[in-house]
Formats: sequence, structure tokens, C-alpha cells
Amino acid sequence: MLFRALIPSVSTFFLVLALSAAVSASVRAETLLSSENFSEWSSSCWRCDIELEFDVIHGDVIRMSSDRVFGATLENRLERHAVYPELSWYWSLDPFLEPDTYFSLEVYLRSDDNRRRYMIRYVWNSDAAVGSVRELPGKEKAWEWVVTGKGAEPLRWHQVKRNLAEDLAALTGVRGGVDLSRIRVGLGTDDNRKLTASGYLSGITMKAQPEPQWQVVTHSSE
Repeated sequence: MLFRALIPSVSTFFLVLALSAAVSASVRAETLLSSENFSEWSSSCWRCDIELEFDVIHGDVIRMSSDRVFGATLENRLERHAVYPELSWYWSLDPFLEPDTYFSLEVYLRSDDNRRRYMIRYVWNSDAAVGSVRELPGKEKAWEWVVTGKGAEPLRWHQVKRNLAEDLAALTGVRGGVDLSRIRVGLGTDDNRKLTASGYLSGITMKAQPEPQWQVVTHSSE
């Protein structure tokens, strides 16, 4: 009788264990870019450098530098669907040699709701206020969002976490899951202003999240 009574408990234990493993796997972060795989990304570099350096906090990190030219970019075409993906990364800049020092991470998305394609460019702009959003001139369904800006000191690591579905809904009103198709990281601006600067990236990770709290932001068309 004792043996029979233990069977449901053992079965329940393994069922809970299996469910816990499944949940853990679904929320585990996936590394999209790191010091180990950055060589697999396409690079564009003229009068610039993209290389590995060691940091006491993050270990091997990716260093990107540009000498009076718009360049130093890393790009990868990814096909990821996590319903509500959250991107996370750390970045840092060397001392600002010029005003308006600029580091960017572009994310190319496709909405589950209408299957349209969008682009959000997250930037570190040392001369802009955090939270500033603008539509990119000459580009359809594309925005620039300052996530690190005035007050963010160089030679320090700044973490950024962005829920892509939530941000897209805030910009467009389109709510639902998204597909991630491409990421592009680089120094410089879209107006090809020449810049001497160097920055660091510890990596980019992606994690599936629950349905976000939907909100709307106001952005300008300048």
C-alpha cells in the first residue's frame, strides 16, 4: 500500500520538473552578438577598427573606432521570433572628443499583426535627451530613439533593455508579436558626418517576455 501511495507523488514530481525545465528554456536568454561570434557578423570598416579588447567588468568586449569617417559597423541578418522579444546590451564610449558623439543599434522588425516591416534605431547621443524619438527623414516606418544620452558619462558601462514589441506599439499603435530580421551596430550618424570616436559593446542578448504593458509615445517628424 505504501508503494502504491508513492507513485502519484513521484509522477507529480517529474511532471513539475519537466514543466520547470520547459519554462526555464523558454525564458533563457539567447546571445546574438558576443566576443565569441562577432567575426560571423558582416563588417564595414574604412579608416576604422573592429577588434576585441579585455574589460575588467565584462571580460572580452568588442571595440569599434572611427577616425574622421562614418563607418565601423557590424551587421547580421537574423530570423528570430520570440513573440515579445527583449533585447539587452551594455555599451560604453571613450571620452567624447567631439560634441554629439553617437553610437547606434538598428533593429529591423516585422509585425505579426500586419506583416509590415519597421526599423527602430536605438542610439547613444551625448548631445540629446534620453527618451527623444524622431522619425527618420527619407525612410519609411523608421525611427530613432535615444536610450542613452545627456548625462551618460564616457568610460562607464550603460545597460539598455528594450522590449521590441512594446516599443513598436508605442511608435505605431500596432500591438502584437514581432519577428526580428536584422541588427546593425555602428558609430556615426545617418547624415555621414565624419567623426573621431571609439566605443565598446559587451554583447547583445535576446529573451522572450510576457505580453507587455502597451503605451504610446509622442515623436517629432524633424
